Amino acid sequence: MGKTLFSPPLLLATCYLLPTTNLWQNTNAKVYLALIYSTLAEGFIFVRLQLVLRLILAFLFATAAAIFSQLIPPFLGEASFGIRVLLTLASGGFGYLLFPQVARSVRVITMTTFNFVVHRVSSEVSSQISRFPRFNPPFSGALPQVGSLALTRPLILDTSAIIDGRILDIAKTGFISGLALLPNFVLTELQQVADSVDSLKRARGRRGFEIVEELKKVKQVKMEVWDKEQNGKLVDEKLINLAKSLHGRIVTTDYNLNRLASVSNISVLNVNDLANAVKTMSLPGESLEIKIVHLGKDSSQGVGYLPDGTMVVVSEAADKIGQTFEVEVTKNIQTPAGRMVFAKELD
Repeated sequence: MGKTLFSPPLLLATCYLLPTTNLWQNTNAKVYLALIYSTLAEGFIFVRLQLVLRLILAFLFATAAAIFSQLIPPFLGEASFGIRVLLTLASGGFGYLLFPQVARSVRVITMTTFNFVVHRVSSEVSSQISRFPRFNPPFSGALPQVGSLALTRPLILDTSAIIDGRILDIAKTGFISGLALLPNFVLTELQQVADSVDSLKRARGRRGFEIVEELKKVKQVKMEVWDKEQNGKLVDEKLINLAKSLHGRIVTTDYNLNRLASVSNISVLNVNDLANAVKTMSLPGESLEIKIVHLGKDSSQGVGYLPDGTMVVVSEAADKIGQTFEVEVTKNIQTPAGRMVFAKELD
């Protein structure tokens, strides 16, 4: 239907007759005529382009034949020139007639090559994208819960922090807040300390239970007991595994547990570190009043303590144990166990 409607003779006849009829007044007829003119123009351009390409291919064949015909030996004399001309014309005609097959082959080869390149490029891009590291947020899945509370980086209390007792004062001042977990294996260890034969350990264990009861009364802190079983043999190992599974922070005063958690990339709130950080810094040249209570490592040194527990080492004060006098600070040293102040007696 399309080929019959838009065949060249019919298109030409329509272009000639339509303006002379009454149908020309119809808008649809004008649109139809515009479509005819457009189709004729496209067909004319296509025919001209095809003719140009055929002539180019014929020229290439003729040129190649003219070049290679020079290799023919002149055994026929002047007739050799005519043979060369005939070969050149024949090659040009062959190229002109061969154009449809060449064009078809070129189209097939081009489309095949293009599809192959696109497929390889897309496969390589997909392969490279699949190798990119994917970010997995730590809380992408369902959060563990204690009752109706979702566990988002909870504080996990260690036995040493509970027995130490300073965690209660820190909580009351509002420096920590949120959910605090007390694992059942920590409670078990605390019970063992409270039942110890040693009176000092027994007193510390009982004091630890009092600290737990007081922490429950702090409004900023929500105390909960974690009664689920945890992998591990020792308490420190269980604390590390629990902190990893809950993405929690361990509260402790145990130096070794602090180091172990740091190696395992677990956040630690060390009460000792906090206490050292808030201690008053004694600058060199300042004067302090100190009481010497015992000898230092050096036999000539005397050791005293500030009200916050900071150790003060005074040179040439070994013979003044039990005496209180003014000293001048010479230097400060920060150690893993805390800050140490070195001083000398004022003249």
